[in-house]
Amino acid sequence: MVQAWVASMALSWFGDAVWTVALAWTAVHTLPPATAGLVLGAETLPQAVFVLVGGVIADRWDTRRVLVTGRLVQAIVLLGGALAWSTGVRGAPLLVAMGILLGTATGLTLPAGATLSRQLVRSADLATVSGWNQIGNRLARLLGAPVGGVAVAVVGPAGAMLANAVTFVAVAAVLAVVVRPRYRMPRTPHASWAASLRDGAAYLRRDASARLLVLGLAALNVFVSPVIALGVALRVSGSGWGPAWLGAAEAAFATGAIIGSIVGIRWQVARPAQAGFSVLVVQGACIAATGIGSRVVLLAAMALIGIAAGTASVWLSGTYQRTIAPSHLGRVSSVSSLGDMALVPLAIPAFGALAAGASVLTAACVYGGAMAALCLWFATRPRIARLR
Repeated sequence: MVQAWVASMALSWFGDAVWTVALAWTAVHTLPPATAGLVLGAETLPQAVFVLVGGVIADRWDTRRVLVTGRLVQAIVLLGGALAWSTGVRGAPLLVAMGILLGTATGLTLPAGATLSRQLVRSADLATVSGWNQIGNRLARLLGAPVGGVAVAVVGPAGAMLANAVTFVAVAAVLAVVVRPRYRMPRTPHASWAASLRDGAAYLRRDASARLLVLGLAALNVFVSPVIALGVALRVSGSGWGPAWLGAAEAAFATGAIIGSIVGIRWQVARPAQAGFSVLVVQGACIAATGIGSRVVLLAAMALIGIAAGTASVWLSGTYQRTIAPSHLGRVSSVSSLGDMALVPLAIPAFGALAAGASVLTAACVYGGAMAALCLWFATRPRIARLR
């Protein structure tokens, strides 16, 4: 059952990768740059707006029903978009409307998805399941991106929409027919929405271990994502190496992340949270190395960043699932997601501004050094060390 769920999630991520590439290609080749940016960012705002509400939904209602409903809604939106595009209704208004609807559905259901593994496997197996989900995610994105490029060139955006809709229907079918929760989650159906949100905040205030994990995990992508999304491209472009080296760097990172996840699954450490943050101290040094003007150093640094990210993510996600109280897992997960949604979009342009004002190497060193220092601080907290 768990294998079927993991496989269905990988299929869903594959469909998302296909549609993401197709959407980006369509936007930049048919719309002005500013409008293309609006289209590509249309999903982000509704996700951030509704994710806290999604946390309340996750802790209140049956997880499978929430996820099945969300996947079917997303499939309907994509099918409607494909029909509209095929009949000549095209352009930014359609793509923005689709982005808003898809982002809303994602925000409302994302926290519920974060609680499902807790209901399917024993606590001791949470890190393993998390690791295989991460491997599935990496492989799906590696395979889905080129397929998306081919799909939009051969069958157009409507074909990519239809392909992603099929994956959502498949996931909904697996959730409805195959998946059966084994461990009951406490529910809070009678509290008001506002009271549920206040209770989630109060839980983080009184549980120092949970609060440290949430803060630590929210801060990680702030330093890694700008380098992966922008820093490497600036390094390759500034050095005149050509786009093939950008693809090679991305492949090195993805391959390293898959290897790291396998390491995290196989190597069960006694203090996984402390070990995870300690590994990320080394990752900070590798982030700084991406700014050095050497192809070999760049590929090695990206591979090591991936290995560290994959290993640490398995250990930290398993600890996170075990540490957060089941009654609050949905709301706490929504806070973690909101941190990524709010901070990463600010950190990427800040990296670009620093690189433009100083240099890519300076920006990489600042971000890598800040990450290393922050993760060292978390690794040395007694409450983090006590999490086993």
